[in-house]
Amino acid sequence: MKKLFFLTQFRVCCFIAFYIGVLLNLPIFFRRFHQLQNDAVLSTGIEILAAFMLVLFISLLLSLTGRWLYRAGVTLLVIFSVAASYYMIFFNVDIGYGIIASVMATDSLDLSKESVGWHFLIWVALVSVLPLLLIWLSPMPEASLRRSNGIAFLRRTGVMLAAGLCCWLPLKVMGHHQDRLDKQHNRMMASYGGVVAGTYSPSNWLSGVGLLAYSSWSQAEDSRNLYDPAAHFTYKPPKDVNDLYVVFVIGESARRDHMGLYGYDRDNTPNLDKEPNLAALQGYSCDTSTKLSLRCMFVREGGASEAPQRTLKEMNVFSVLKKQGFSSELFSMQSEAWFYNKVMADDYALRETIQSEKRNVGKPIDDMALVSELKDSLDRHPQGKHLVILHTKGSHYLYTERYPRSFARYQPECQGIDDQCSTEEMVNSYDNSLLYTDYVLEQVFNQLRDKNAIVFYASDHGESISKNMHFHGTPRNQAPMAQRSVPIMVWASDKFLQQPDNATAFQQLKTLAKDKTPVFHEKLFDSILGCIGYTSPDGGINALRNWCHAKS
Repeated sequence: MKKLFFLTQFRVCCFIAFYIGVLLNLPIFFRRFHQLQNDAVLSTGIEILAAFMLVLFISLLLSLTGRWLYRAGVTLLVIFSVAASYYMIFFNVDIGYGIIASVMATDSLDLSKESVGWHFLIWVALVSVLPLLLIWLSPMPEASLRRSNGIAFLRRTGVMLAAGLCCWLPLKVMGHHQDRLDKQHNRMMASYGGVVAGTYSPSNWLSGVGLLAYSSWSQAEDSRNLYDPAAHFTYKPPKDVNDLYVVFVIGESARRDHMGLYGYDRDNTPNLDKEPNLAALQGYSCDTSTKLSLRCMFVREGGASEAPQRTLKEMNVFSVLKKQGFSSELFSMQSEAWFYNKVMADDYALRETIQSEKRNVGKPIDDMALVSELKDSLDRHPQGKHLVILHTKGSHYLYTERYPRSFARYQPECQGIDDQCSTEEMVNSYDNSLLYTDYVLEQVFNQLRDKNAIVFYASDHGESISKNMHFHGTPRNQAPMAQRSVPIMVWASDKFLQQPDNATAFQQLKTLAKDKTPVFHEKLFDSILGCIGYTSPDGGINALRNWCHAKS
């Protein structure tokens, strides 16, 4: 009898795995097969296997909890997966953190008929009915009966772990295969497993729920433990704030002494050179690695500790803007999720989520994908009072992977991670990556020329380059200047500068640029708020640290 119960429940789990993991994803498998450029048959076959095994693993895991919890859990798995499949199949929607956050944040009474109409409800009802009948009508063992048989429990656990291994191992192998192809073709793709997880149901919406839970927990922790300037100071907005767009582009490993805009002997910033509304400041980073700089570059003076680990003490400038009523979205070619949660954005997407979008499938990691995300974000927020943060891959090594072949102006290049590259080859590749950064920033500006907008750009740190060597992260009190000298730029649209106060503030930036006055990451908090026109009568903005404050 016990064996019969196990076989019955195992068959149900297998059916659910096939139904959710394979049948509901069939149109997505078909779509991805035609988008893949390499090993399409092998990749699709492995992804079908992985999707099946993932659902089988989840179902068997739930079966260990008891009959009623199992049925309730698998029922939710079916309903949510069917609901997700409706939007994935018919609207080509990428289900991830942003979609999940939007659903969770929306009152069900306010859901529009375009989002949840009769077609959606009929789809969920009809497509769910067969698996739900099987779940609730099939005989299941009593919890007491199951627990009394240790052998049956071990057998079930073993099968569950085997299913998990059969999901993980093929994706791991394909990830290594992709890495080999990347090295061979001198490119960098997003994590294979991460893209697969963001493409298919239920892994896409499950990961979105996980990110939302972590984000909510992280923000709750911040509200309890971090000092919140928005709660202690008064911030008065500028009069044009309601149609204002603020964009912050976080650069990666860029050195200003290797940019033509700053006097470098190579013209690798042809677009930035021609921008009249651009202030190119002599920037210095607060630290020498991405994680450490992200801790100290967006908080007030003293908002991150001076200890090597740069422990956060305060919430950042983006959270202040959020509490001033700005909508906000963040898109990244990197994976510093801890920082993205501190931004308190309404939506954020990491590179795996971005690369799983239809328009990016099969493409290497490319900062231009962020420009497409920016355009979509602006279209979603035509009213303004909107913040967008773009975290680029920039000039992160291997530099040659950071730009298309059409930007390989300086030759010869350092082609591979394992190559013995001369200093000349390393520098040529690095300078080409900055040539591409120039192009990407120009495309960012182009999205905003007809709007009331201001764009900030700052690299997180610089880079030391020598023969066959590339490095940063040296302790900041010992780091060479190359790791601390970064470009910091501010661009403004014509419409933004039509406001007299904005024009005056921007002229102050131009003066700093002309005089080559050093500016520092640690002053970004006060300067971002000050340059977009915020004031604080009770000290929330330090005038001495505000680049846009006219010095007496």
